Order: sequence, then structure tokens, then C-alpha cells
Amino acid sequence: MYKSLKDPFVIQHDGFDFKFDFGEPSQFAKDVARTELRETPENVENGLKELRRLLRDEPNLHCPLEHDLWLMSFLRLAHFYPEEALKKIQNFYKYRLKYPEICENLNLSAIKEYLEGYHGSMLPQRDQCGRRIYLGLCGKYWNHKKWHRDYSLKSFLMHSEYLRCEPETQICGIHIIVDMDSLTVRQALLITVRYLQCLVELVQSGMGIRIKGFHVLNQPQITNVIYSLAKPFIQEKFVSRIYFHGKDMTSLHRHISPECLPKCYGGTLQEAKQSYGPQVYELFKRYEQDYQQFAQYGYRK
Repeated sequence: MYKSLKDPFVIQHDGFDFKFDFGEPSQFAKDVARTELRETPENVENGLKELRRLLRDEPNLHCPLEHDLWLMSFLRLAHFYPEEALKKIQNFYKYRLKYPEICENLNLSAIKEYLEGYHGSMLPQRDQCGRRIYLGLCGKYWNHKKWHRDYSLKSFLMHSEYLRCEPETQICGIHIIVDMDSLTVRQALLITVRYLQCLVELVQSGMGIRIKGFHVLNQPQITNVIYSLAKPFIQEKFVSRIYFHGKDMTSLHRHISPECLPKCYGGTLQEAKQSYGPQVYELFKRYEQDYQQFAQYGYRK
């Protein structure tokens, strides 16, 4: 991926530019990569060479070995330790085998109506540290009679497939926000243990992106029960990145600047909405061929 390296594509809406940053990372990101990820010219060269060698020794794992940007996403995630990058690639594809209900036959047409229904999407602006922000809408925003719970994961997974190949995002990571305003008991009962395990493992190993924070907003009391069911699947290091803010937006602002958020979350981002699904759909559509090509990789059946 992707065409924008030669053919940048931008969608303008509400005064915002929607595009994927597949080009060179910013100087800020380069500094982060050097100080936090051990990214040096020598580590990049040696890491790519060694990771390719390790992957060639995995006969059942089909990967885009010629694609530096794809390999770099896992090397950066593994701080340029090739053996650790290999493990992350293995986990990345094992996730897709483990949860066929989410990953099989996942294509843009499958989530078109869901995206166009404004159920959540990436926000148009990165945070103050260069991180992407993904906003998922639940509770009163979720018509559970029309949309099966798995659609939220499918949409998020497709987002991650594209965002993972942005050098800026590979380095700086992503914030996930979930608004659970007015979640009902009936809706909560639809959130099964398998769904929670699928969500947790997606965030921890199925995305291939640095997670800098998982923020839950406007959660009702029943969320405590949901969290207790999910907690056995959460890795110890990830527990410290989960934040329950309730209706306290100043708590959220300790992690994400108000300048990067819509007004409904105490933000100052003019004209910003909670979801830009239709615009994101058009952006995804531009690169659909690339997505389909990369979807062919993984463990051979």
C-alpha cells in the first residue's frame, strides 16, 4: 500500500482534509521514533533484512516481503527487534484465523451502510502528539435491531488496516474512544464474553498499531460488569492504558487536547462531528484495490 505515495488523495468536508498519511513522517514523529523505538538507519536496514529472512523460514505464512512500509509497521511496533516483530506478525494473522466471524469476507461493501450510518470513524485531526483518534459510538447511537454487534469490530478492523500503514501512525500510535452513552441492559446482554475477548485481542494483537489509550465515555453502571468479564483477557501492561472518564471531559483532556476533539466532548474543534463515516468510506473506496491485495496474505489454509 498505497497509491497516495504517488497519487495523494484528499476529501474535503466541513473544513477538514481527510487523507491517509502514507508519505514521510513529520520531523516530530522521526524524533519520537529515534528516542522511543530505537529507529536508526542501521536498525532499519538490519531489521528489514533479518525480518525478511525470518519470514522466509515460515513456509505457511504468506507475507508481502517486498513491501518495506508493511514490514516497518511491525518493526516499529517491536522497537526494531526482528524476532519480536515476527511474533507480532504471527499473532496478527492468528487473530484472523481465530475470529472468522469478524475477519472472513471483510470488504468495503460489507460495512458500507454501517459507515454511512455515522456509527463511528477516525476523527479528521490527530492529537497533540501526532496520534490518530478513532471514535466508536455505542449505547443510544447503536440500533441493535438493525446492526449486529460484530459490525463495530469489522469497521474498526478495516480502519486499522489502513491506519497501520501510515508511518506517522506506526510511530505515534492511536487513541480509541468509545462513547457508551445510555447503553441499556438489553444492549449490554448482547455483548458476550466471546465478543469481549475478540475486542480485547484485536486491540492488543490484531491491529498491529501502538495503542496509547482506550478511553470510555459516558458509561452507565452496567459497564462495570462488562469490564469484569473482559478483564481476564487484558494483558497487565494494557490495563494501565484503559481509562473510564464517565461524563468528566476534563479527565479525557488530560490525554487528548480539546483542540483535537468535537464540542460534545468539551473540544474546541470547530464544526467537528462525532463520526465521519461517509467521508471515510469514500477514502477507503479510493484504496480498495490495495486493501483487497493485502487481504490475500496470511497463513495458508
